[in-house]
Amino acid sequence: MAASENNDDLQSALRLNAELIETVERLQKANEQLREELNLYRSKLFGRSSERHVEDDSQLHLFDLGVQQAENDDVEDGEAIRPRRRRRKKKSEKLPDHLKRKVIEADVPAEQRSCLCCGEEMPIVGTDISNRLDFIPAEFFVWEIHRHKRACCKCKESIAQVPAGEEPCGLTTPIPGSDYGFGVYTQLIVNKFADHLPLYRGEDIFARAGMLIPRNTQFGMLANIAALADVLVELMKSRIVSGDVLGVDDTSVRLQDISLPGKMRTARFWLYRGGEDHPYNVFDFTESRGRDGPAKFLRDFHGHAVVDAYGVNDGVYLGAQDQIFAACCNAHARRKFVEARPNDPVAAARALAFYRGLYKVEDRVREASAADRLELRQNESVPIMNDLHDWLLQMNGDRRVLPKSSIGKAVRYALNQWDELSVFLGDGAIPIDNNATENELRRLTIGRKNWLFVGSNRGGRVAATMYSLVSSAARHHLDVWAYVDDCLRQLASGSTDYERLLPDVWRKEHPESIRPYRDAEQKTRRLTTQQRRVRRREARVA
Repeated sequence: MAASENNDDLQSALRLNAELIETVERLQKANEQLREELNLYRSKLFGRSSERHVEDDSQLHLFDLGVQQAENDDVEDGEAIRPRRRRRKKKSEKLPDHLKRKVIEADVPAEQRSCLCCGEEMPIVGTDISNRLDFIPAEFFVWEIHRHKRACCKCKESIAQVPAGEEPCGLTTPIPGSDYGFGVYTQLIVNKFADHLPLYRGEDIFARAGMLIPRNTQFGMLANIAALADVLVELMKSRIVSGDVLGVDDTSVRLQDISLPGKMRTARFWLYRGGEDHPYNVFDFTESRGRDGPAKFLRDFHGHAVVDAYGVNDGVYLGAQDQIFAACCNAHARRKFVEARPNDPVAAARALAFYRGLYKVEDRVREASAADRLELRQNESVPIMNDLHDWLLQMNGDRRVLPKSSIGKAVRYALNQWDELSVFLGDGAIPIDNNATENELRRLTIGRKNWLFVGSNRGGRVAATMYSLVSSAARHHLDVWAYVDDCLRQLASGSTDYERLLPDVWRKEHPESIRPYRDAEQKTRRLTTQQRRVRRREARVA
């Protein structure tokens, strides 16, 4: 009887020990997962935001995609691209001729103009001219319009007067009956949607110039002018959805709800970015992230939408069967492996090496036609994607890769979206990622840090219209003030030639309003990236 009891106690102890071991292992896995998440949040909060892959001689060279490919890249890129010499900055840049000039005559006093030897007055034999740039705050001015009335003094029946709005100077306001002219409306739009200033700061800016315009008045002005600009934004939208490829992304914003005093709801701004054949950015505002908003916007679109995984899994962008097809963003998939480097640096480096090879191909075909881009992708990118897929399957079957670890999540993310991630291989017009759309959306997210929330649904729709106008102009490196001002003047005058107001068409007709330094910055960034990658390839070969 005692032996039986001892055996039962032993079995109970073994079961308890097994349960404790299982509990400890579970807690260790949970602890490791929480540490990974903590490190990720710390990195996002305090670390560098760039995802540039910096090579490490200790391990990353183990995962090169082949010496032959590196040598081919060196032959094609290394000879054509030479290190760029830094241009020596001039001592003083020439100031533009169109700037207003105030001339200061600096001459010696009359008593010093006589020669000390002969006593004769010395004539001016030369003048040294120096320029100094200065600034004064913006100035308001008032259009004081005198519309004279003429009447017959005999019959006292005939009266003649120029109708309001038909003065010789033309329209002075975009909204009939408004107390504010085109320049005030334009400056208000630029302040809030290009310079990201909330309306209360606009009050201070206008007050410094000598005129107080309350923020409630400013919002009313924006709402009125948005109704005028809607027709142009609708034309941009129709052009975008008529194309075969567009990029879609969204961002959250806090929405004030009058039914919930003191509380906010989460709404969304959506950006639909057209391809190079229709280079416009159109924003839309919805009160949720449901599919109703994208389905309504894209109901006439037939083609590929470049999206993130949420759009694929939840069907947000798939408005109709066999009508809209998702092309997933490879930058999102790559970002998962960047975040997994602290968890498994060796595996993450292997994945990033594959992506580095893919983006080398994209750099070489950036300026190529869609047909040439497709040909090079088929020859070079398809083999890399096949090798990446085989490696992902191998990692997914490895029991040492925990499903809830960051590297395990990255592997599953890529495999779950693999068909959509590979779409770009079959069409040269489809980009490899959605980075261009994300960069355009960043204009709104910068402003969101200043104005913090949207006051109403109507305010969200007004902001979407204004952001569409401003963002499309900035995409073409235009002087936003000049473009918006001319659009308002043309629309208010009743012009129906909306085609001329599209930013790409307007740019051709107004070369003086192009910001050339933005074009130069863009080319310099691309050249710097190419040079950096050439130096990396040369270092690996050496």
